[in-house]
Amino acid sequence: MTAPPQPHSRHNKLPQPHGWQNRYRLFGSILVIAAVGGLYFAVKAVLAVAHGHWAAATVSALSTIVFGIPTVWIVLMFACRGRLRASVDGVGTSLALAAGIRWLTVWFGAVLVAVVGYLAFGSQMGGEFPDVRARSAAFFAVMVVGAVLGLGAMVRAGRRRPRPGLRLSPAGVEFHDAVTAFRLPWADIVNITGTGVEGKNLRPIIFWPRGGEPAVVANASLYAPNGAALFWMIRYYWLMPAARGELGNGVAVQRLRANHFPVG
Repeated sequence: MTAPPQPHSRHNKLPQPHGWQNRYRLFGSILVIAAVGGLYFAVKAVLAVAHGHWAAATVSALSTIVFGIPTVWIVLMFACRGRLRASVDGVGTSLALAAGIRWLTVWFGAVLVAVVGYLAFGSQMGGEFPDVRARSAAFFAVMVVGAVLGLGAMVRAGRRRPRPGLRLSPAGVEFHDAVTAFRLPWADIVNITGTGVEGKNLRPIIFWPRGGEPAVVANASLYAPNGAALFWMIRYYWLMPAARGELGNGVAVQRLRANHFPVG
């Protein structure tokens, strides 16, 4: 059995698989807009509280949440930080979807309440916000409908069983999410790549089975804070059958937390 990684190995840097795109320009632009918007509404909330404008303070606080959630999410994604939702049952290792549904639910709820609050109590906000309700009725209507639909989708997704997840065991790989499900024995996989399927380039793991269509985990970072480490982990256990016992005794999770896998 391979020895568990030493604590210092958590600083290991693993290269990204060929073909992965981080879209730094896109996410960087979103980060700047979200951070500036969050700061703006946070200041508005403080000023509204100081002036006793409680309706404006509430809407400003909710708007801060609306901009703050994507800000934190993008920072954590770029920093490869976050909670690894892994479990080991003596046979294999299961990786649950990151807590995105929960935070998306909060985000859609904050959008809905903030917009409805502004529309209902805009006249009581003491000049903290410009009154553009009548001129932007169509825009606000789209926001309300979108938030309601999004909130409903997140609630349904949160109740769905089984939850999206990725499982690795000595027998093979199992995966399911809202749109995809597959089960592949290791022996049936002829290659594992990060590219090769059109439209899948934001950190995918692509399994190429013998005599079949490729199976895709669309974004590895949804199942491990460091998506590259998860990619190399899966390739490692595909290439090293003798090491697959680590998937059932917790060593694989330790190695994943420490980014302790060879690149190959």
